[in-house]
Amino acid sequence: MNGYLDGRLALPELAAVAGVSPSHFTRAFRSSTGQSPHQYLVRLCLERARRALLTTDTPIATIAHLCGFADQSHLTRTMRLHTGVTPSALRAGRES
Repeated sequence: MNGYLDGRLALPELAAVAGVSPSHFTRAFRSSTGQSPHQYLVRLCLERARRALLTTDTPIATIAHLCGFADQSHLTRTMRLHTGVTPSALRAGRES
């Protein structure tokens, strides 16, 4: 599924591939993973951003765009909400 993070995944398309309705797909997905499809994708995007922040010097705004966020502030808000740390603080911590 990581290879598909570069494109947009629509819930109806995912459900159609599975041969079920979107609501059934969402229930089954949550039952299997403990997360909604959206939460799962956000987690994957944040993990991709975290790896890039820790292993490259790519500007944060570029990382945000490459990882599916609207802009740097969207990545910052989302990362702070889910991890308690901002992208710049994470990157600064790698030098410690």
